[in-house]
Amino acid sequence: MRADYYLENESIRIGVNLHGAELVSLYQKEHDREYMWSGDENFWRRISPVLFPFVGKLKEGTYRHRGIEFRGIPQHGFARDCDFQMVEKLGDVIWFELYPDDTWKANYPFQFLLRIGYRIEGRKVHVMWTVRNDSGETMYFSIGGHPAFACPDGKNKENVLEGYRLNLYTTEQKLVCGELNADGTMKRELREFDLNQGILELSQNLFAKDALIIKSDKIHKVAIIDPDGEEFINLQFDTPQLGIWSPAGKNAPFVCIEPWFGRCDLEDFSGELFERAYGNALESGHSFNKEYVIEV
Repeated sequence: MRADYYLENESIRIGVNLHGAELVSLYQKEHDREYMWSGDENFWRRISPVLFPFVGKLKEGTYRHRGIEFRGIPQHGFARDCDFQMVEKLGDVIWFELYPDDTWKANYPFQFLLRIGYRIEGRKVHVMWTVRNDSGETMYFSIGGHPAFACPDGKNKENVLEGYRLNLYTTEQKLVCGELNADGTMKRELREFDLNQGILELSQNLFAKDALIIKSDKIHKVAIIDPDGEEFINLQFDTPQLGIWSPAGKNAPFVCIEPWFGRCDLEDFSGELFERAYGNALESGHSFNKEYVIEV
């Protein structure tokens, strides 16, 4: 995958596009291996979008702030469909910035600066987010990652994820997940999956009801294990929510591991923006600074 900008060291090379400030390549030199999904539109055209200012779907595509109803924000927000500016590239770090424009001001009434950065360190990529509130009021938002990692070596071509597993690095015996409705909101009832020493078996059937939405207070690292039993990539994060996803019914050879500061609406949610579960409140003039790490 060609990119607009590259960073590299002796171990890895990453590529990032201005559109969405999206990480589109993570290449390990020693094993001559690309770890990111290709973006094949027959399965899913994106690779690693940043979700902002919402994660997931709003109920009926609507939210309310100070008694005013706002519509027109797509699933996962608008940042992933915007062109950023590259503002700093120095050594092993690159930063991109997005300012609100007239297109989105009508739908999201906050003045902000969104910065997305990448720093490479050995075989690690630090994915960095800064949100600065330039409004004269408290700003409410969500932000999250949606990186897709290639799983190319499945032995069962009719179920390419069979044999792949996730190590969730947890002592829990069950994985408790939210379940989505057809409209993208989350049901009140939960699903459970068995874990074997923290390991979750992957398959296409696992995503038949869309993404697994997980309260991640006890999960801070997830590794993908290939059919030969090798952990080939992991994510390290400290977020309140985690999504795991591969598109239902497409037999897609990738899985997304998604650290989230936010979540879709519950099916019966009817409150104001500040009442949304797992949303973030940022005072005027303050900044929100977070990161997660990908290691190959």
